[in-house]
Amino acid sequence: MLPQGSAISKRWWELFFVRNYSRVVILVVALCSWGACYDSPVPEGFGVWGAPEGLPGWNTTPARLPSTTVGASGYMRTGDVGEWALSAAGEWQMRRFRGAFLYGYYALDSLYRQSGAMLELSLLYGAVLAGAGAGVYAEWLPGDAAWLRYRLKAGLSGRALGFTLSVLWSGFTDEIPDYPWACLYWEPSGIFSAFAQTDWNTVSVGTLLHLAWGNVETSYRFPGFAFTFGVSFGIGGFSAGINHGSSGSMPGWNSVWLEKRLKKRENFD
Repeated sequence: MLPQGSAISKRWWELFFVRNYSRVVILVVALCSWGACYDSPVPEGFGVWGAPEGLPGWNTTPARLPSTTVGASGYMRTGDVGEWALSAAGEWQMRRFRGAFLYGYYALDSLYRQSGAMLELSLLYGAVLAGAGAGVYAEWLPGDAAWLRYRLKAGLSGRALGFTLSVLWSGFTDEIPDYPWACLYWEPSGIFSAFAQTDWNTVSVGTLLHLAWGNVETSYRFPGFAFTFGVSFGIGGFSAGINHGSSGSMPGWNSVWLEKRLKKRENFD
């Protein structure tokens, strides 16, 4: 959540959401929002990769606001598919710099395994965020072949008037995409945010509603319809949540996550 000035409480959009709870419910159902937990290397564990803050994920931008937070998450596919993942992540603030790490382990039945880690570094300069990341991943077929792959990230974000526009190049060294992903993230107040993002093959849209006890989140992706719904709770610097997603004919998936903010962020806005 980006810091807001004290005058924000007088803006029309905050008055709208605070005083019209029924409209908030309708808006959440109609617009939806993101999957809150940072994603492991899981095909369907999508989230707001272009969000201006948060723990690192498989496809998240490294150009994020500095913070000092740690967390862990778990993912499992429902049904008969033996697909699951575990990940741990952390980030730390060094004045205007942000450093971050991500470790993930992914398994698909007895057919495939992946284990890898990434490091990220970003810099906040005025209204601009720039970041980069690199990682190495071991992939193997149990009882058969094994190999290493290398993943790179580069991100750039600009913030103005509650909007954040982000672009991201992310991929393995043998399959860097031709075009950067793009995300427009809007946070008009401390209680509501929305986003639209694309990798030029799919589009995801959604909203996030901040309540006194936590967040309510949903999101849609199309074509090849996918949906995610999540609820999270926060107290004393701790946050925890659960998410459920579905995608076309594939079985659904569930994830849980826990994170702890270790120190208050230094603001330089």
